Amino acid sequence: MKNSKILFVFVSLFGVSALFSSCHKPFEGVSAILSNSYIDHRVNVQVVDANPKSTSYYPANAIITITGDAVRKGLIYSADGIALNESSGNATLVKNTITLAIKPYFRISSATPIKFTITAEAPNYIPNTQDVSVSNIDSLQYVSLKILKPSSLPVGIAIASAVVATKADGTTDKDLVVTVTAKETSNTGTTSTQTQVVATFAAATVFKDAQNVPITNGNGLNINVTNFNNAAVEAVSSISGGLDNVETSVGISTFLLGGAVNITATLGGVNVKSFSNPIPVNLNIPANTYNPDTKAFVKAGDRLPLWSKSEGSAVWMKEGTCLIETDGANGRLKTTLLISHLSTWMAAFRQELCGQPLKINYSSNEKSVSTLYVAAYAKDGNGQLLSDKVVSAKDGDAIFFNLPTDINVTVKMFAGSNQDGPLLQTISVPACATNVNITNNRTVSNPTLYFDLETACKEGKFRYTGPIDYKVSGTNVWEPFTPSVDGTMTTNLLEWNKTYDFRIIFKGTEYARTRQVLQSEFRSSGGTWSYWGKTDVKQTFFNAPTNCKD
Repeated sequence: MKNSKILFVFVSLFGVSALFSSCHKPFEGVSAILSNSYIDHRVNVQVVDANPKSTSYYPANAIITITGDAVRKGLIYSADGIALNESSGNATLVKNTITLAIKPYFRISSATPIKFTITAEAPNYIPNTQDVSVSNIDSLQYVSLKILKPSSLPVGIAIASAVVATKADGTTDKDLVVTVTAKETSNTGTTSTQTQVVATFAAATVFKDAQNVPITNGNGLNINVTNFNNAAVEAVSSISGGLDNVETSVGISTFLLGGAVNITATLGGVNVKSFSNPIPVNLNIPANTYNPDTKAFVKAGDRLPLWSKSEGSAVWMKEGTCLIETDGANGRLKTTLLISHLSTWMAAFRQELCGQPLKINYSSNEKSVSTLYVAAYAKDGNGQLLSDKVVSAKDGDAIFFNLPTDINVTVKMFAGSNQDGPLLQTISVPACATNVNITNNRTVSNPTLYFDLETACKEGKFRYTGPIDYKVSGTNVWEPFTPSVDGTMTTNLLEWNKTYDFRIIFKGTEYARTRQVLQSEFRSSGGTWSYWGKTDVKQTFFNAPTNCKD
């Protein structure tokens, strides 16, 4: 989901010596040369495999492209000071991450956020597109752009492929039926394989390219059909473009999903875009899907709005409605989509956004900033994920969500950057509530550590502001560390005697450092520990250099 998405833009506690290898000002024309704290709005973007259990969590050779009106107006920069244009691959990833910034000193109106679109792609992956919105109160966002690898899919996503010979004119001599199946577990715990999608390509169908020109060659047809189940968080969050607070042909909306399918095809190596006749696609609709119009589970006879979104676009287009029916073969619910062009299609209820965002007042007994995963789920039906965020918050901060009308929600707060962390609190929130409280009563035994990242350069001193990533040495996934604000931070994310990897992405370079946290090298004052190392003089934990290169 957007904004909230787990955007790990890696600015880390890597040996600051390399990290701050330059005291140059990151933005041309900015007078403050020894601090980047004048950047008011940052977006940390990470491109990851949508399967959280993937052995290659960071897809190789990933690229991203940033588009939208904000880019055309010159408002989007990389955090090292390069203004972006709309050319393909315009934002350079470093180890699958980048920090984006809104142009310094640009004032965002409280009523009009800055919006742009990120498209991510990588070899052997299905591209994904996501909207990002930056409001006047968003100083740092974490956005995780998830892309799908067909050979290693997360829970709730299933794919089927077909490769068939074609006649000389590019048509088939008989109907081609592609069926997607997936294992499902019933309420009684029984697991069985169930049909999710049946797509029928009739004989003699003419396949057309993006210019609506028939593809007439006999070099073979290759079709891939991907299904997204609304009951799985990984599936809902992997749908291209996202489902919450997104642009549609009828206004900004959030969707309650019935089901979604993505179809891609090539004929003789040419991408197929449309057909001479619509393709009927039977799509399974889980029986516990919530209908916000009837305030009950969906049933046969209900109608679902139908939507499509083309690759590279951020706009969901209204395509009419479809009827929910009972599948005579097994008694399950299904609907039939008549697909006229290839893109992502979904049957989903559109909900307008509440007039005001939900303000979640965060309180905590922890002194330092905490990394939190906060998610809002539909309270009824199958509890679909509506919106989620990874935030760095301290006691007294506020967390904001733009939520849909007429949907009661359940808000859950977890320690860390995903729902696998310890659950801190769950609260029920009425539809379109504007103000609620959430509390972190967790007792943390980790020490409270204070770090000063001031770096001495020949031009003066540099104090870094921005995100930092860390992980336990030997593990694979980087997590957001406590961000640095004007060169300092207080954190309780580290344990005594453990060894951690830290990294910062700064000016297009990754700086990494491995350090062990030894209590003997810290001294306590007022309950907070500062790093002294093996000396009688306070040190920086990140070995700041004595000078910086030009």
